[in-house]
Amino acid sequence: MTRVTVHTPDTAPEAARPELGALAKQFGKVLNIHGAMAHSPVVLQAYVAFQQVIGDYGTFDARTREAIVLVVGNVDECSYCQSAHTMGAKAAGLSQGQTIAIRKGTVDFDPKLAALLELARKAQPTRAP
Repeated sequence: MTRVTVHTPDTAPEAARPELGALAKQFGKVLNIHGAMAHSPVVLQAYVAFQQVIGDYGTFDARTREAIVLVVGNVDECSYCQSAHTMGAKAAGLSQGQTIAIRKGTVDFDPKLAALLELARKAQPTRAP
């Protein structure tokens, strides 16, 4: 099976290098998903723009956004997503124990967040067996 190359700022297409370099600086390294998106500068630039718009106009704080994507990753059974967003959730202020509770659906530390995450869990289609 052919795989998409995971680029570094040095190996990425010229048009993707500024964004990939900035992401590497922001996260302390090139995350695999960013390096793979760099294969297509349009995809990487769209991702960066989308993240910026969410940050500028979204109403959820980083902690809540990371909790939501942890639920989605859990429902999708995506171990990469759960791992990456556990790191993001911890950076946004959630503890390791809280990230585990979010993935399990047993959030007892924030009733409003628990209700929102239950809605996100129910709205996310489940994977076929």
